Amino acid sequence: MSMLEEIWTCGLTYKDRPVKSGSSLERTLCLYAKNQDKLKAMLNAEETEQYQKTMDAFNDVVSVTEEEAFELGFTLAARLMIDVMRSAEIPSIDDD
Repeated sequence: MSMLEEIWTCGLTYKDRPVKSGSSLERTLCLYAKNQDKLKAMLNAEETEQYQKTMDAFNDVVSVTEEEAFELGFTLAARLMIDVMRSAEIPSIDDD
C-alpha cells in the first residue's frame, strides 16, 4: 500500500466533514434524500433490489473517483512544494 493510500484509508473522507447549514451541499443532499424516498416508494421488491445494486455500484464509482482526486491533488501539492523549495534561497552550511 502506498503512502497516499494509507493516508486515504485512515478515514479522511469528505463525508466525515460537517455540512454547513444552508449550504448548497445541504440543499442538494436534502433534495437527493427527498427524491430517493419518493422513488423507493414507487418501486416493487424486485425493482428496489435492482435500484440498491445500482446505487451500490454508483457509490463504488464515487469512492474510486474521490480517491483518484485526492491522489491527484496531493501529487500536485507536492510538486508545487518541490518547485517552491527549488526556487527558495536557503542558506547552506558552507555559507559563512
